[in-house]
Amino acid sequence: MTCADSSIARLEDEVAALRTQLDALSRAQMDNRATFCLISDDFEKVLTVLMLAHSAAAMDMECSIFFAFWGVQAVKRDSRYRGKPAIEKALTAMLAANIGGLPSTKYHLAGLGPAIFSKLMRDKGIATPADLMQTAVQAGIGLRACATSMEMLGIAPDELLPGVECAGASGFLELGVRSRVSLIL
Repeated sequence: MTCADSSIARLEDEVAALRTQLDALSRAQMDNRATFCLISDDFEKVLTVLMLAHSAAAMDMECSIFFAFWGVQAVKRDSRYRGKPAIEKALTAMLAANIGGLPSTKYHLAGLGPAIFSKLMRDKGIATPADLMQTAVQAGIGLRACATSMEMLGIAPDELLPGVECAGASGFLELGVRSRVSLIL
């Protein structure tokens, strides 16, 4: 092998190594995405995550919300009892029927707190959680309900709001790992 051949082989090796590094950097680059995981059914946290998601969508960020555990309550249409075993019926009776019945963390006041907050918000022209949920799909926000949480709480896919998909935790993680913003509330 000549000196020139040796130099060319070394340069080809260096270019191959640089391509490998560039590929790794490209895979690690963050997408212009916001991913939220909502594990609470508290009025304030649901409102916060929906406001953040709408703001991200308005900033042209791809946006997704993963509703897990108690957060699944925010994407239910209404309570359904037919065909459920006794324990699931009892859970259904204890939990909010839909986003309009979510409890407040503070000042719940036997259910009056969220109703008072919603009225104040409407009077001031501020979107309520129910309003924001209705416009989320149109805003391009991906809504995903945790399949495991749904199964545990006895919520069937047909009890979800239109536009809400069932997903697993790995689906949330796949989106979250490359997101510029990733929050759990």
